[in-house]
Amino acid sequence: MTASSISAPCADASVRPVQSPISSAAPSASAGTKHGGPGTPAITMMVVAAAAPLTVLSGGTPLGILNGNGAAFPVSFVVVGVALLLFSIGFAAMGRHVTGSGGFFDAIGRGIHPVLGLGASTLALFTYAMIQSAIYCFLGMQIATCMASMTGLSLPWWVCSLVAAGVVGVLGYRNIAMSAKVVNVLIAGEIAVAVVLCVAIFARHLPLGIDFAATFSPSVSLEGAPGVAIIFAIASFVGFESTSIYRAEAKNPDVTVPRATYVAVVFVTLLCLVSSFAIVVAWCSDGDVDAVALAAGDMLQMTGAKYVGGWFANVISALIITSLFAAVVSFHNVLARYLRSMADIHALPAALGRLHARHHSPTVASLVVSAMSTVILACVGVAGLDPFTQAFSWFSGAAVLGFVLLLVLACLAVVVMFVRRADLRAREGVLKSVVAPAAGVLLLVAILVCAVMYFPGLVGEATFGVTCGTLVVCTCISLVVGVVEALVMRARRHDAYRVLEAAVVG
Repeated sequence: MTASSISAPCADASVRPVQSPISSAAPSASAGTKHGGPGTPAITMMVVAAAAPLTVLSGGTPLGILNGNGAAFPVSFVVVGVALLLFSIGFAAMGRHVTGSGGFFDAIGRGIHPVLGLGASTLALFTYAMIQSAIYCFLGMQIATCMASMTGLSLPWWVCSLVAAGVVGVLGYRNIAMSAKVVNVLIAGEIAVAVVLCVAIFARHLPLGIDFAATFSPSVSLEGAPGVAIIFAIASFVGFESTSIYRAEAKNPDVTVPRATYVAVVFVTLLCLVSSFAIVVAWCSDGDVDAVALAAGDMLQMTGAKYVGGWFANVISALIITSLFAAVVSFHNVLARYLRSMADIHALPAALGRLHARHHSPTVASLVVSAMSTVILACVGVAGLDPFTQAFSWFSGAAVLGFVLLLVLACLAVVVMFVRRADLRAREGVLKSVVAPAAGVLLLVAILVCAVMYFPGLVGEATFGVTCGTLVVCTCISLVVGVVEALVMRARRHDAYRVLEAAVVG
């Protein structure tokens, strides 16, 4: 549940063109073929890296089963996968006609209005901040658990999270990112672990019989809280749309980028479907859910030890920690670049756009992100929240609401743009430009409504209480803040608003 959009913004911090807050620092793509650039497999792997398979299995899957619709949780990945495929068809078509990286700001600002585009930027900033906070909490818990298991040393999870935040802050300040080759090796290891675990679980249970109906029967999918299940399923895909930011570098981008997006969505859907079903087989028998095992932060390690061996549990622990650490490093970088980019278009104070003389990193923005992370972690620690069942769950849920809202707006922007432009609609075809994205809007709106309806179940409230209401309101406010600021810019800061319009028009 990391964001592959983190890769390009970190690529070249020394160049300061006016950028969309949601966009990468890469130059606009041309329609030509690039020799030596990433092809479909490379871009696909970047999105698979964003999915972070072990994070999904160890974090989202047990919570989706416990708080969602139980053994039917794996089906949620299919629903989300179909919705994102419909979105991808229209988004890819739009990307061929929108300057910039094709990110949310570009798409929504061009398709609907620059004012809403800036609102999408502030919403995206909130969304990524929530995801980063969720991952920091989960990372601290994993480190604490691993240390206790291997050394017997017991440390509070929040101490581990704060130490990790400090290390990430230093790396971000010095403009140091994890090597793409290292990340690819780690992701390959994650996929291999998931495959081995699935094989081991199915090999043991197939001779005894597996109850497929308990998961795949249509009626059971609606039991429990399917909206909560959708929240955790769609969290696995956050960042998938950022394949568009590689248009500037990709070989034959008009073909490579859409193809990579489709392949990535299908691959991640199947991987999560099969892997989560394996977890259901392991911990849900005869309709009973082993809540104690699933609620434990080391559920995946317990599964590895049970079906493969203790050594395998240690491998899982190491890969989960490296995966989560890579995610928070990446999110720190993308949040800092967001702040810098918004400063470039005069939506935030100019100081946030300042670059370090030697490291060429957005120094002030990086320090602000570090301070924000420290404050959030300190508040969670002081409040005594459980890092997994509460902090990770709540923050992930808020982030998903923001992400789905962004998808709805972007998908709607695609329809609006092609309805307005008959010439572009004719070039792309009605199916790609209108029908598919319109269907995507309807399905995504249904997913959003379902997620909001069942959101209280995510935080353990029967109805919309203080916690649930606060998270939902904060998500909405993050969108409104950007819209209001853009309106103020248009009314009183005319030069700044012209810069904002130029960032959309290109």
